[in-house]
Amino acid sequence: MRNWYLQSVAALALVAGSDSALAQSSTGSMLLDTIEVLSDQGREVGVPTFEQQKERFIRRPGAETVVSVQNRDPGTTSNLRQVFENTPGVYTTDRTPGSSGFISIRGSDLAASGPRGGRGVRAYIDGIPLGRTDAGLTNSFLNINPAQYVEIFRGGSSLRYGSLSTGGAFNIVSKTGRSNPGSMISFGIGSYGYLSTVLETGGSKGEWDWFIQGSGYRNDGYQAHTGERTGRFDANFGYRPNEDFETRFYISAGSNNNDLAQTVRLDQLREQGRQAGTLNLKADTDQNFHYTRIANKTTMRFGDTTVEAGGYYLYSLLDHIPSPFAGMMDYAWKDYGVFGRVEHQTSLMSLPTEFVAGTRVNYTDGNFKQWTWANGGQDRGRLSRAWDFKGWVWENYGEAAIEVAPRLRTFVGGQAVYIKRDQTDVYSGGTFAAVNNPNLPNGPQPGRLAGKYAEFDLEYRSFNPKIGVNYEVVTSHFLFANVTRSFEAPTNSDVTDVLNAEKTLQAANPSARLPRVRSQSAWTGEIGVRGGPSVFQYDLTLYHMRLKDEILTRCATAAEGAGSSCATTIAFNADRTIHQGIEFGLKTIPFQHVFKAGDSIFVNGVYNLNDFRFDNDPRFGNSRMPVVPMHQVFVEAGYRLDTGFFVSGNVRYLSKRTTTFDGSGGDAFVVPEVALLGAKIGFKAPDGDWSAFIEGRNLTNELYVSDFSAIPIATGGSPSVRLGDGRAVYAGVSKRF
Repeated sequence: MRNWYLQSVAALALVAGSDSALAQSSTGSMLLDTIEVLSDQGREVGVPTFEQQKERFIRRPGAETVVSVQNRDPGTTSNLRQVFENTPGVYTTDRTPGSSGFISIRGSDLAASGPRGGRGVRAYIDGIPLGRTDAGLTNSFLNINPAQYVEIFRGGSSLRYGSLSTGGAFNIVSKTGRSNPGSMISFGIGSYGYLSTVLETGGSKGEWDWFIQGSGYRNDGYQAHTGERTGRFDANFGYRPNEDFETRFYISAGSNNNDLAQTVRLDQLREQGRQAGTLNLKADTDQNFHYTRIANKTTMRFGDTTVEAGGYYLYSLLDHIPSPFAGMMDYAWKDYGVFGRVEHQTSLMSLPTEFVAGTRVNYTDGNFKQWTWANGGQDRGRLSRAWDFKGWVWENYGEAAIEVAPRLRTFVGGQAVYIKRDQTDVYSGGTFAAVNNPNLPNGPQPGRLAGKYAEFDLEYRSFNPKIGVNYEVVTSHFLFANVTRSFEAPTNSDVTDVLNAEKTLQAANPSARLPRVRSQSAWTGEIGVRGGPSVFQYDLTLYHMRLKDEILTRCATAAEGAGSSCATTIAFNADRTIHQGIEFGLKTIPFQHVFKAGDSIFVNGVYNLNDFRFDNDPRFGNSRMPVVPMHQVFVEAGYRLDTGFFVSGNVRYLSKRTTTFDGSGGDAFVVPEVALLGAKIGFKAPDGDWSAFIEGRNLTNELYVSDFSAIPIATGGSPSVRLGDGRAVYAGVSKRF
């Protein structure tokens, strides 16, 4: 099996080489920047259209994709996962139409539990960091409704925004008053109490433009006590006095409330899958996010030089009632950031050249408090923890693109990053039993000491280079390759949870010690081809990533077998791991004018081969890593009329997945494969004024596992898993004025 990668690379190179004699010159520019827009009147600052950005991406040296939100067929779009399901290289869990579940790129965030916050994936909105410098991704802050399209950067391609995350990054590009003038109302209903509403308006007058949107969403959940209620407001206001200057302000606020149900034992999925858990119902366990974000981006052009600068502020609150083990939590974050970016078009030794360089400084000030349960979780008990956290992330990056031949572009770049994490324990209470709940199998939980419980002051530094090429083999068909290094530091929660678990162990054994969490790094090489005419577009990438000290999650105590017996999870470092795979995407129109002029049959598909494994690990050997299936397929086929009517069917297939790091436990610890069938029928007016749809998901009502928390070894019991949604039908209509 390990030879598949080298064999595939060789075959890919032969295909590219055989066509090289047919190569023709391209009229496209390298276009490193994401700012320049070509208008009928000449160059001007602004937001590129989806088609313009798509042309830029195929000329880049890495695995990059741009996905339209605004122009896709109407359907449920209450979260990013539904947009990403037809995107190569991205794995998403299919659990509730809301923000639950997680997004993984190239095996990032395999832990998917405990202190994880979207590790390995960075999020941007209009090129501005979302915030949350201490974590990667918080789904509750992401709203897909105001988006024109989403840019997805897999692996080292995210250097474009100064980030070199292990998995990659994505950037949500917002609608503006110039791109979306007029007003729109959208309404959707569906199974399990699904209800969504979107109201928006946009326009421009002279030098000013504006876009304002309000949206609401609710869902009662397939599993009992998994409902979600969300309200969001998004707006941006732009001022453009001439073609060389634009400043735009962004405002967003939202509230996201999730009911939490306990996980279910895999061997009891059929009997107890939709039950919430007695304790969750009694205490009404939930997780609630509230956030406000303000940002600005100003763009100025001076001839062949473009300067971009801005900043953001994010204030977020989390109140969380997860379990009697952890108590009740209130977390508050204040995230600040400023950034600057310069892009310059010139020539180097008479060769067309583009430079981009930037710096970004992000600061987080957090206050975390935790209380014990009282009255069975109905009220707060004693304050048990209080921490003040401060974190800095300073990133400097640069990249140069040189067109060394009419069809050949080389890219070289690098990122220097400095990260600081500083936490002070301000708890001043006495020692007491944190939990004393007779319904729990472990009885009273360990006590809590006063002060100095989880203090630290840590610094991390790294330099991450990148080199790549892009060659236009024939017109609109591109071969690319690159080698990059990535780096990620432990989060505040990674460090804190280890220190807390160590203190708990020391209550029984004063000499007990737990390993500290180290930063993880990786080298990634990739090669791919993409392009094609509008009726046959393809994207094929092969990558091989070698990670050192990958950060995973395990049980804090010796009870590492069944997830249901583990009260606290902590981060740990694997020695060496390998993430490699194939990412293939296809969008085709194989038949046109089938039954009448203007109609067509379309077939779209994605196949990801995810080969993630330990590399001679002293504990786990060469075992395949859990959580993400090795084979992932999404295929959609349908019929479309030029009047706007369409009908389609789709299947999503996930191969079996192990729940243990070492592969132990046999079939009892393996999540079975699943194939989910879906269908959609709808209409979208050619002028875009109105659309309607009816969509069905999991039409055969398969009982399946959506996601779960991996465990190191199987020592009895059954792994804990989360149930995917059953058969569901959704319908919606939108009207633009």
